[in-house]
Amino acid sequence: MKEKPIDTLMPPSEIEQHLKAEVDSLRAKLAARRVDSGHITDAMNDILAAVKVAKPPVARYTPGKAAPVESPVVHVVQLTDWHIGEVVPPEHVEEFGKADYATATARICKLERSIVRQTDLMRHVYNVDECHVIGTADWVSGDIHEELVRTNEFPAPVQAVKAGFLLGSFIVGLSAHFKTVKVDLLTAGNHDRITRKPQSADGGLNSWGYVVCEIARQHASACKNVSIRVHVALSTVIEVCNQRYLITHGDGIKGTWGIPFYGIERKKQKEAMARMNMDIGKHFDKIIIGHFHTALNHEHWLIGGSLTGTNEFDHKEGRQSRPHQSSWWLHPKHGEFNWSRWWLD
Repeated sequence: MKEKPIDTLMPPSEIEQHLKAEVDSLRAKLAARRVDSGHITDAMNDILAAVKVAKPPVARYTPGKAAPVESPVVHVVQLTDWHIGEVVPPEHVEEFGKADYATATARICKLERSIVRQTDLMRHVYNVDECHVIGTADWVSGDIHEELVRTNEFPAPVQAVKAGFLLGSFIVGLSAHFKTVKVDLLTAGNHDRITRKPQSADGGLNSWGYVVCEIARQHASACKNVSIRVHVALSTVIEVCNQRYLITHGDGIKGTWGIPFYGIERKKQKEAMARMNMDIGKHFDKIIIGHFHTALNHEHWLIGGSLTGTNEFDHKEGRQSRPHQSSWWLHPKHGEFNWSRWWLD
């Protein structure tokens, strides 16, 4: 006679049944908590894998005549607050602004031409071999507000893909005009985030900005003179031509009614105190942020502009800001000079 399995001979006790039910309940809660808190790294990887990978374009750099100077200078370009996917009809803001994907694409093309023209002009007096691009996030409009879900031109995943290819194309375009293009990109902005509430833990990974930056890196991968670093930390220190910048998006800085001068000053002081006794690699000379949509050149910090310009909320509050990005020049001995605000309307 065939023996029956032991588990059919002895039914589970009430205590075992209770413990099994409790384990199942805890597993379900843990799975729900992971979804609620934005732990979707696997989903992000699936999205990246699902994107149709086009053959990365190749841009060839042709050096020009070198200027008679000893030290080369670096052209630094800050990209921030693109908000790809946001739609601002001109009639909603009394013709003060306009935003959609086609307009954003045209503005980035204009920015690239402006950067190249200024570089060609500066090459009459300087050696300019390098361009350094710094991206401070808010690449997409996202869906953190109900009104964005209703009015965006595309859903958030589509925004991320389009922003990624636009960013990659901009980098590839620059690579044809510089011997070296170095790129530092932040993934974490407030509009880029997946969760409705701000997320500190894994905020740079659970972000549509992560998708944007990885697509841009893949798109520029065939350009041998391009190096791209994607930063998933909420802030990080980078070095450009002997200058150390602390880069972060800026959404954690408290303040209202335009640029929060005292909030940024507090941020600077807190960061300086925290890093004062640390290794030199944690020290910084200046802070670079975005978020406030108005470019500013300050002694201790730099703010980038916005690609969208005035939207309905700005117009309602009486704040007007034309679409713009910024750039400046770095000399290895004398530091920054010739800061520029590029109007893109």
